[in-house]
Amino acid sequence: MSGGVPRDPRHRELRALTLGFLCLGAQAAPLDVLEAAAQAGFGAAGLRISGRNPGDPWPGPGAEAGGFERVRARAGALGVRISSVCGCYLSDKTDLSALIANVEAARRTGAGLIAQSCFEPDLARVSGLLRDYARAAADAGVRIALEFMPMSSLKSIGDAQRVIADSGARNVGLLIDSLHLARSGAGVAEVRALDAASIYLTQLCDAPAVRAPSTSLFDEAMSGRMYLGDGGLDVEGLVAALPANAEIELETPVVADAGLPAAQRARRAAQKAQAFFASHFA
Repeated sequence: MSGGVPRDPRHRELRALTLGFLCLGAQAAPLDVLEAAAQAGFGAAGLRISGRNPGDPWPGPGAEAGGFERVRARAGALGVRISSVCGCYLSDKTDLSALIANVEAARRTGAGLIAQSCFEPDLARVSGLLRDYARAAADAGVRIALEFMPMSSLKSIGDAQRVIADSGARNVGLLIDSLHLARSGAGVAEVRALDAASIYLTQLCDAPAVRAPSTSLFDEAMSGRMYLGDGGLDVEGLVAALPANAEIELETPVVADAGLPAAQRARRAAQKAQAFFASHFA
């Protein structure tokens, strides 16, 4: 409350926002993300803890030699909550053992959520794997946020909802990314229509209202994102459509700032996010 006027319940102080690893680049190592999050004032961080496919190189620390325990200990020392982890994609290169490794990483780092992308075109196989994956996650006290992206096998909210329903899993929900939501042809109305309890994680960035025809969906997702308030997406409407206690992560890997030190990139993301929330949800 400021001056006797109640603050908008969707306003977020920086400590209530998560720094997503992608803000620092696709290969950002977990310990580097934690340090940058702490220096910029974030209360939480989302970490990538392995390559996207089994056997892909990754800067670590990883599963070997207590690496995940070191990540967890460092997060605790810095006062940064590990909000989610992501590891191997669900794809034709992935079997159940690789997905169980994601669960183990979440358990050992203390993350309560796995952010999961899907590039397996056989959606019946996806549902079957998801059933067993979710059972293992539930045993570890972990939930799975399934991401839809128009360049993936789950191209829309509906695609993600169908495989979740077919799996029968009770601990799998939706990951909504503001860019992928817009490029899937959906928007605020579709988010408002969802059961709020089904939205496990929301990733925010801005971008041009319309994708440049010369840019692929994948390239835009990796190098076309903008800080909050700098583009033409209806980020304000999306935040307003979310429950007030929604888990919100920034995913703003701005190419123009790619050469800056990690902590400085995190601070830039923080400053833009603070300005956005102060402007729209004071």
